Formats: sequence, structure tokens, C-alpha cells
Amino acid sequence: MAYLWLGFLWLLWAVGLLGDSYVRSLAVSLSNFVGAYALWWVAARSPAILRGALTGLAVGLLVLGVGDLLFTYNVAAGLDTRALREGIYLVGVVLLLLMGSLLPFRMERQGLYPLGFAQRLASLAGLGGVLLSALATLIRPLSLLELIYAGVAFYLTLLFIQQTPVWAGGRIGRYLQSVVWALVLGSLARLVYILGNVPPAQWSIVAYDVLWMLSMSVLLLGVNKAPKNL
Repeated sequence: MAYLWLGFLWLLWAVGLLGDSYVRSLAVSLSNFVGAYALWWVAARSPAILRGALTGLAVGLLVLGVGDLLFTYNVAAGLDTRALREGIYLVGVVLLLLMGSLLPFRMERQGLYPLGFAQRLASLAGLGGVLLSALATLIRPLSLLELIYAGVAFYLTLLFIQQTPVWAGGRIGRYLQSVVWALVLGSLARLVYILGNVPPAQWSIVAYDVLWMLSMSVLLLGVNKAPKNL
């Protein structure tokens, strides 16, 4: 069933890419809910200490999915949903920021990371996020909201990518590596969209779509291969 869902969404996206931006946008929007389902699945089977952070990430993806559906409705109907959409996106981004930051600390307490590792991750990611956001404003002027989104995306990308070389032991540790890789791809997708979305830069939209749907695909395929009890 997981492969059927993925195949359907990628086919829908490819059809939209050939000429219908509404269909393409719909495929990307629906992929958020697929990713949220995958995170909820693993959260329900994870140790209690990890459950809150993983569930929070799933809720964040659901909120972003609602925002993306509003954008799709905007494209299809021509109605301006920007004001409502931006508020929803902000809630989703804050949830991903908080839960994404919490996850490595929970993994450390579970014994999946060395003691003190999560604090180092957060400190380096925070510093890097600030510096890269400042550099981004020199390359392309950003509004306050875009700067917030870029800062969060830089921070989460650096936070997650530092975790990929750490091969935690046990079944839950191995599965969470795929979760971390998916979050890296998702954060990179948001960065590409924010920094490259200058008309007529259509390449950034396509790159965002591919990275984001790959992220959701990694989450869902990880669920399909994971043991029933982590």
C-alpha cells in the first residue's frame, strides 16, 4: 500500500509538471499528510520519551499540509488565501522548530546518542543558522517572515545533518536514521524554495517539489520496512 501511495503521488506530480500547476501543487500538498502518517506510525511504536517529539513533528507536517492545500486552492480558484496561509505556515514552522530541536535531546536520554551530543548539535546549528541567514540577506533581500523561515530552515538543516553520521544502535535507532535523513531533505527543500523563489526561477519550484516529496517518500518507505514494534 505504501508503494501504491508513493507511485500515485509521483505520477500525479509528473502529470502536473507537464502542464497543470494545480495538479502538481496538489501532489506536493498531499505528500505532507503521507509524511505525517509515517511519523505518527513510528511515534505510536516508539519509547514514551520519543513519542512527544515525533508526534509534534507529525502535527507540524499536518499544519504545513493544510497551508499547502490553501495554496493549491489559491492556484485552482484564483482566490487570495495568502493572509490565512501565512499564519498557518508560521504555526507549522514553529512546531517543527520546537519538536525538531527536542528530538535529539530525547534520543540522547534514550541512550541513542552520547551524553552532551544534543547540546553541541543545537549550539552549532543555532550559530550556523544565524550566520547563514545573515549571509542570505546579502545575496537576496528577505522580508521579516522570509528571514524567519530561512533561519529556521538553516537551523534545522544543520541540526539534522549533524546527526546523520551517528549510527545509533538497536532497531529504533536504525529507523530514526531514516527519519533524520527525511528531515534533512525537507529542510533543504524549504531552503531552496525560500532562497530561490524569485520569478521567473521555476527551477527552484521543481527542485523544492522533488526534495520535499523525496523527504515524505523516505518517511513512508521507512515505515514500510520498519519492524512492527520499535
